[in-house]
Amino acid sequence: MNTIIHLNIANLRKQNHKSQQQLADFLGITKASVSKWENGQTSPDISSLPLIAAYFDTSIDHLLGYDAQLSKSEIERLYKTLKEAITDSPKTGLDQVRKLVKRYWSCYPFVFSMANLLLNHLTVVGKSNPATIKKGSDEVRELLTHVYQKSDDINIQNQAKIMLSVLYLNNGQTKKVLDLLGTTVPQLVPPESIIASAYHLQGNSERAEATMQTALYQYLVIMVSTFANYLNLLDNNQKKFTELVTKADQFIGVFEITSFHPMIVLNLYMGIATGFMKYDDQANAIKFLEKFADLQSKLTFPIVLKGNHFFDKVDDWINQLMIGNQMPRDERVVKRELEQFILENPIFDPLKDNEKYQAIVSQIKKDVK
Repeated sequence: MNTIIHLNIANLRKQNHKSQQQLADFLGITKASVSKWENGQTSPDISSLPLIAAYFDTSIDHLLGYDAQLSKSEIERLYKTLKEAITDSPKTGLDQVRKLVKRYWSCYPFVFSMANLLLNHLTVVGKSNPATIKKGSDEVRELLTHVYQKSDDINIQNQAKIMLSVLYLNNGQTKKVLDLLGTTVPQLVPPESIIASAYHLQGNSERAEATMQTALYQYLVIMVSTFANYLNLLDNNQKKFTELVTKADQFIGVFEITSFHPMIVLNLYMGIATGFMKYDDQANAIKFLEKFADLQSKLTFPIVLKGNHFFDKVDDWINQLMIGNQMPRDERVVKRELEQFILENPIFDPLKDNEKYQAIVSQIKKDVK
């Protein structure tokens, strides 16, 4: 008998806290048969392999000892290929994703990356049939739940938890959001200063500085996203909305965030322009639409995560990310959504006769050709 199989069955059963009798009952066989498998005396019938794999929520490959694990570079390559496939042909691309997810079901980094891929392309998937957006959202939730419950990688677990919370929030399932994340903001205890100090004491000043740069880089991106989310909540406080916009705009300028992460800034400008229109402040809406159009005109595709003259030691960190330095969404989807934001957004209808708005529209149309 393949000894890997008997070891895997025994190990999986113990890891899942199942008895030989429970496994036997599920398969409709005797406990003695399971015992003989685990002792290496006999082998499971080939028809039993899918059931055994399903019972332990694993793959047949893993059961047989052919672990379906992908390297980081393979995940990065597949992500790039599949996001292009989904954009070219949503149905074909989805079929490819589903097939590969089944093949690499026990490779949690890959399953998580596919959840991320689907989440970032739901509008593409549902373009021809809006009902598929809900189905796709449910599918993403199942993938994230699988990763969250099964992966032993704390980093991936936390990312899956955050993404699950976003899905629940979008579906109005606020209790599930609070159950996952808690009801109060946790106290932050960032480890990077300690890590950097350890490197410094070892005499490795290069790694110490790279550690702090990487932390600051991430915090700046998070701050811009936080500004956008906070502004979205200020529906009835124009004074605070305007004050926060001023601070956010200054923050972006001081740290030159457009030079290393233009997409997060574009998303902020979208929210600011929309917010000012809700307050019927057309002058400020135009101001930030102009900023939006100017920044969009400077985009170079494909957009990649990168540093700048200050963040000159973050490349190693960026390259070790699960999908590397590539953006989650296909560049054609990004271009289309940026164009639609101004050209097809009804909130800007009151500006149709405004000369500055017309100039912005002309610039957008010129840039997307």
